[in-house]
Amino acid sequence: MKSEDIVQLTKNSTVLFETAHRDISFTSKFIVELGLVSCDARQVGQALTNLLQNAVDAIEGGQSDKPESAPGLIEIRIDTDEDRIIVAVRDNGIGLPKDDQRDRLTEPYVTTRAKGTGLGLAIVRKIMEDHGGELLLEDHPEGGAVVSLVFVLQDPAGSSDKDSILEGGNLKNVL
Repeated sequence: MKSEDIVQLTKNSTVLFETAHRDISFTSKFIVELGLVSCDARQVGQALTNLLQNAVDAIEGGQSDKPESAPGLIEIRIDTDEDRIIVAVRDNGIGLPKDDQRDRLTEPYVTTRAKGTGLGLAIVRKIMEDHGGELLLEDHPEGGAVVSLVFVLQDPAGSSDKDSILEGGNLKNVL
């Protein structure tokens, strides 16, 4: 574990999907310019890859309440909330299950896809637990899903403490 910029990790993961899926529109909204989190960059990269792959699969599996011709859209947003940094991946795909299966999506071998292994979200949940964070699964009001990685925010000096604030898009240490 070391201090890593989650904005750069997210950009690195997204570029491969943008290249491979030109029929899907990818947008990014990074509210912070620098988002330092204590993490294993390889594992967090894997978590982001799993979320992006799920979003692509959800779009290719059909879009909820969208005309057949509606383009696929994946939005990646990084924002802060007090002492947390949130990386949200939103898609306009088929959305999350409405029944009791939603609660089980992060369990190993549970899947709603014919060819899925049921390991993607289970791995992401485990990575986030190992990093002291959490995984959130939500419906988007306009259709599709929003899946978020929530990390404890870190100040630029590398310590994870609550004495840092966001000022002008950059983290500033409070004295």
